[in-house]
Amino acid sequence: MTELSSASDDGVLGEQRLRRPASPASLAARLTALDAVLLAALAVLGFQMLGPVLSIPLHIPLNYNEGWNAVLGNRAVNPGAGPLYPKPGSFVFNNYPPLGFYIVGALGKYVFGDMILAGRVTALAALLGAAALTGRCVVLLGGARRGALAAGIILLTFVNSYFKVYVAVDDPQWLAHAVMLCGLALLLQPGAGGTGALPAGRVAAAALLMVAGGFIKHSLVALPLSVALWLGCVDRRAALVWVAAGAAGLAAGLGLTALLHGQAAFADVLHHSRVFRLNLMKQSISALAPLLPMAVGSAVILRQARAQVPVRGLLFVALFGAVALVTGIVQRSGEGVYYNAHFETLIAACLAFGLALSPGFGLPLRARGLAAGPAALYLFAALPLICAWPWHLPRAWSDIAERTARAQAWQAPIDRIAAADGPVGCLMISLCWWAGKPSEVDMFNLTEQSVRAGGAPTAFRRAVAARRFALFQDDTASFIHRDARHRLGYDPIMPLFEPFYAPVLRGPEGTVLLAPRPP
Repeated sequence: MTELSSASDDGVLGEQRLRRPASPASLAARLTALDAVLLAALAVLGFQMLGPVLSIPLHIPLNYNEGWNAVLGNRAVNPGAGPLYPKPGSFVFNNYPPLGFYIVGALGKYVFGDMILAGRVTALAALLGAAALTGRCVVLLGGARRGALAAGIILLTFVNSYFKVYVAVDDPQWLAHAVMLCGLALLLQPGAGGTGALPAGRVAAAALLMVAGGFIKHSLVALPLSVALWLGCVDRRAALVWVAAGAAGLAAGLGLTALLHGQAAFADVLHHSRVFRLNLMKQSISALAPLLPMAVGSAVILRQARAQVPVRGLLFVALFGAVALVTGIVQRSGEGVYYNAHFETLIAACLAFGLALSPGFGLPLRARGLAAGPAALYLFAALPLICAWPWHLPRAWSDIAERTARAQAWQAPIDRIAAADGPVGCLMISLCWWAGKPSEVDMFNLTEQSVRAGGAPTAFRRAVAARRFALFQDDTASFIHRDARHRLGYDPIMPLFEPFYAPVLRGPEGTVLLAPRPP
């Protein structure tokens, strides 16, 4: 058996040649310091991912969005479950575009038999796919294979360390990123990093994939905008094709959405206002700070090695990084926006990092007169990860060792909700979902509306006073209550229950079930 190699490590620019299979001894001799670092990083990464993977089938609420996405995915493929875009006056809200709900909903209905299970598997596959596509794009931009591998590994490691709430969790975030990165990889087929014109058909297909990603998560604007700017600089004909195809795809998607869901879809998505505060931009500092060594190290190396990296590749990474940074910080200034607003910045930084490890691969890269090999650059970029191991690794072990006990602890409130005779409201909607009870309330968006209005909605106040809910699940430690108290000085929703409801069961992690008091 033979293997294909290339004169350069990359395999895109060099000529391929046949070599005899290497013996284990010769392979060990050829292992570089970076290879050893990457193997160690893979071992740590595998340990960190084991808990989330093993928890996929368990009834452990991981994120507020999981139940919300399950309910709407069910509505997308089972119209009898309710409208995907509820009319005004409903206590359920949908401010996301429809495509992700159809994809996960179909998988949940026809493949997995459960919406949350389908969403978790899809999210995990999408995260791994996004990391692989990030590495592939490094190669297509002129980078080396080991640089591409390093980019994918460090992306996964950052997500599993600092952004773990999005690992194997039913949320469309990484699915949208993966679809958009598919479009980027299609656009950057071999030769895109050079000087030739880009084929119009490929540009149009890539634009349509980006539009599809936008119909999964509409806030991902940095990558398509960066591509448009980049094409405007390197290939104006391709830029025109990109804009035309994107506009046509957007028009078709909006038309289909209107046909299926009417004006309610546009009212729910486009009129779902956010409260923006400049002082919230400081939240970006905590999310972006761990990326600084990787970004700074990559910038220094790429600036010094710019003669060895294709100009188109450098230009794209620079544009993408700048646009993602700005759009992420602006989005993060909105109330209720989480650090996933910075995931495009993370992807851009990983692309730059993969390229930084590629020029003159295997040779020292000199910065300010000091020799810094690829392994040293990786360790420098991973410094925030290494320093945080005392916190992240015990948490990873807890995810593995305590998962069964956590699932058993959550089963008591799930069983009590399932036995309730009548409508049930759940702050953690996944509990109602696992109990087989339809969701009656979206507490996050209801509280957001209350904050903007300065008080609880009249319809909800009346429903509570009428004891409409047979049970209501609350989480006293929820971020929803904390944020409301921070902004208003009080909680506009839960005090409504005190005269009419009393606790009947206390569960794990602050969960409490409330039942109606006798009239």
